[in-house]
This record gives sequence, structure tokens and C-alpha cells, in this order.
Amino acid sequence: MNAPSVTVTNNKTSQIFQRIFSILGFLLFAMFSSLQANDDSQYGTSLWLTDSWLLGYGILSFICLYNTIRPLPPKVFLTLASITFALALFRGSQIDWSQPLFCFIAPEEFAKRNPAGNETGGLIIMTLWLLLLFWINKKSLRLKSPIQQSV
Repeated sequence: MNAPSVTVTNNKTSQIFQRIFSILGFLLFAMFSSLQANDDSQYGTSLWLTDSWLLGYGILSFICLYNTIRPLPPKVFLTLASITFALALFRGSQIDWSQPLFCFIAPEEFAKRNPAGNETGGLIIMTLWLLLLFWINKKSLRLKSPIQQSV
């Protein structure tokens, strides 16, 4: 018995949405990378942590760009979303709840004392974007049953 294979649908609307959201993701996470580059000097973030964020945002930005050109299987996005969610749970466990969570409330004063809030927010944004791309790519692809393959 033949296993189902994945084929691209002829649904142009799904493919357009997939490309639009992939380009938006590329631009969003490229911008996040550039904003992250100043954390070392502005907030006193450790260099290794700044580099980790730059790498994470850069990889996600590249994945979004690649997905624009050649759609990735939905399970790639689901796997990455699971990883970023697990990291968000881990980093969220380190939040000092007695301090404001996000640096836009009081950027200079609290961001140095409670960076886990901002970092958890960034991981949640990454997770949600990956889940959005999972859903969109899943709509762009469909399973073709063995009966349909023989027709």
C-alpha cells in the first residue's frame, strides 16, 4: 500500500498568503535582529546572550525568506514553534514578577533588572509567528491519497 505523498495545491490564494507572511516574517525578524544588536551597550546584556538572540532572529528571518522561495513542510514550523515555546517557558520561569515586565514601560530603569520579561515576549512572538506559518503552509499543501495518485 502506498503512503500518502505531499503535493502542492493549485490554490493560488494560499500560496500568495504563504509568500506574503513569509516576506513579512523575514522583514520583522531582520528588524528584530538589528534592534537586538544594541542590547549589549544599551541594557548591559551579556555578549553571548546578545549573540544568541541575533542568531535566533537571523535564522528565523532566513527561514522565512527561504519559505518565500521554496515552501517548507509544515512540520518544520511546528517543530521550531515547539522549541521556541519550550524556551519561552524556561525563560518565563526566570521573570521577577515584582518588576515591570517589558522595557517599554520604563526602558532604562527596569530592562537591566528584569530582561527575562522582554526575552520571554520575544520567544512568544517567535512561537506565534511559527505557528502562523505552520497553519498557512499546511493550507498550501495537501495529502494526496493513493487512489488519487493512480488516477
